[in-house]
Parts: sequence; structure tokens; C-alpha cells
Amino acid sequence: MTDSEEDYFVFGYDEDFEPASAYTPGGFCPIRLGCTLGSPPRYRVLAKLGHGSFSTVWMAHDRVRHQNVALKIVEARRTSKSQEMEILQRLKAPRANVVQLLDVFEHISPNGIHQVLVMELLRPLHYTRWEFRPKFVRTVLRQIIEGLEFIHSRGIAHGDLHPGNVGATMPEIVPLSVKEVWDCAGRPQTLAVVHSSGDLNMNSYPPYLCETIDMEEFLLRQVAVTGVAQRPLSIRILDLGDAYIVNESSSPKCITPMGYWSPEVAFAQIALGDENAPWDQRSDIWSLAVCVRVIYFAAYLFLLRNLFSFVRDDLLHEMMMYCGEVPDAWCQYVRSNLFPQGASP
Repeated sequence: MTDSEEDYFVFGYDEDFEPASAYTPGGFCPIRLGCTLGSPPRYRVLAKLGHGSFSTVWMAHDRVRHQNVALKIVEARRTSKSQEMEILQRLKAPRANVVQLLDVFEHISPNGIHQVLVMELLRPLHYTRWEFRPKFVRTVLRQIIEGLEFIHSRGIAHGDLHPGNVGATMPEIVPLSVKEVWDCAGRPQTLAVVHSSGDLNMNSYPPYLCETIDMEEFLLRQVAVTGVAQRPLSIRILDLGDAYIVNESSSPKCITPMGYWSPEVAFAQIALGDENAPWDQRSDIWSLAVCVRVIYFAAYLFLLRNLFSFVRDDLLHEMMMYCGEVPDAWCQYVRSNLFPQGASP
């Protein structure tokens, strides 16, 4: 998707919303607040929880179980390729620190067939920084470590472990009625989807885009509206869309944010230009260590100018200075690119 494609929409691109141009044949599923999904219709959409490169995530009310859940709706072109359902089924276990799959079905939209994963409702930790007082931090880290250990014990590599993919359960929200959820959520922020040409088939697009709900504000309102106090944190690792089953399939392209790359991933992508280099559970362990530092010390492992955008050689240089010994495969690149001519590492 390019900026020029987004320019075809009257209101343009707003970073608070997913790009409207993602709603094309093979792309995202157009969703309206209040619509009901499932066969027979069962899950009523209440609010948007987030979006990624390949899916949107919504809070919905399960009219059968009378509880609130999360719906991850995968883009059509990725539905047939996704292993996430199989992986989540392998990870179903009581009291596991991994997001739990409750149901799965397919939904047909003008853009194709979409896999819909119904999961327990979580809130991302990066929306609730007030929780990271000292008495919480060790509990949070222990549960993250136990969650990754469980994932690995089931023969799975996560591949995208960072604090944004760690959440906490919301047992206080699960039993709320539809009215109570909307009372707590407040008026939704939306952006009308209007194509400038006027002759486009608009069935592929929703009538509006929804801003992600502010879960911290939601929880504060929830206490005021329902009087239900928040409970102790129960942590879950989430977003296994790019995970894979070790020894049964090859690793997909690594999408971990650059600051969480393991050295072997960093060298392959930066020095060799190989974006499809293999990675495995050991890469997860490196990412876990960076997560621990970020959460415990509120500081990144490396002194990066910007976690998601900086001179790529900086990362290799920082890794080398931090870890000491350089693998033989790195030596020529290090001498040629990371040190002045004639200097030695």
C-alpha cells in the first residue's frame, strides 16, 4: 500500500486508524459496530481493539455464552495460509499464560473468506503503564517467562515477542452486558470512508473506520459505571500469527521489531540482506531478554535513537560491543562496515 493509494480517499490517511485502502479484494473484512458474526449469528461487535498488517481485532459479545470476547478477523488472502488456528489449538490449556482460543469460524465478505479467531478478551500492557509498580513487575515477568516456556514446550516458536504482544485478562469486563460495555466505552471515534472518484464499488469498504478503544480509559469508566474493582494481573502472550511449528514447517519472515532481533537475525537481515533467513526458539529467548530489560528497567538493551527506525549498522555495532566475541561469519562485514579503515574491532 502506498500513500498515493490512500490519497484516493477524501479524508486521507490518519495514523489512528487502519488504512482504508487495506479494504480491497483479498484484504480486510469490512466491519460495522453492532453487526453480528457467526453461523448462526452469535458475536455482536462492540468496539475495535486494534489492527495489524494482516488482521483487525474487535471486542464482541457472545450471545450464547453471555460473555465478551475478542474477534481476530484475518485478511482474506492470508486466511488459507495461516497456521494460527492450529497453533492456538496446540496451546489450549487451563491456566496457561498464552491467549486461549474459544472458537473459530469463517466469515464471507465482499473481499473474500476471512478466518475469525474467537479468543479471550485481553488488554495490552502498554496501555496501562500505571500497573508497573515494583510489586507488579516480578509477577508480570514470571508469567511472561512461563508463557514462553509453555509455547516452546509445545514445539512452537513465537517469532514476534515484545511487550506490545503481551496482554492481561479482563475478567471484570467478560460478564458485562452490551449496554454496560457501550456505557463504559463512550462515544466511538470514527472516520468516514469516502472515495474521491465516486464510481468505485464501495462494498469492499466499511462505511467508517473505528479508532482503537482506549482500554485504560475504558477500565476507569467501568469502575465508575459498574462499581467492579480490577483484579490481580493474569498475563497472556498473544499474537501468534507469525509463529510456526518447529520441525514441521519452516520459519516465516521474521517480523519482530528491530530492537528485539536476536544477533543471528540481525546479521542475516543487515549484513546478508536475507529477510527470509531462518530463526527458531533461540531467537525468542533473545527477544524475551530484551522484554525483561524493557519492562524491568524501562530501558532498551541498546542505545538506539529510535527503536523502529535507525541506521541498521548501529544495531550490529551495539550487539558486537555488548556481546564481545564476534562470530567468524561477521568478521569481514564488521571490518569493512563498522570500523574506520585500518582500525580493528
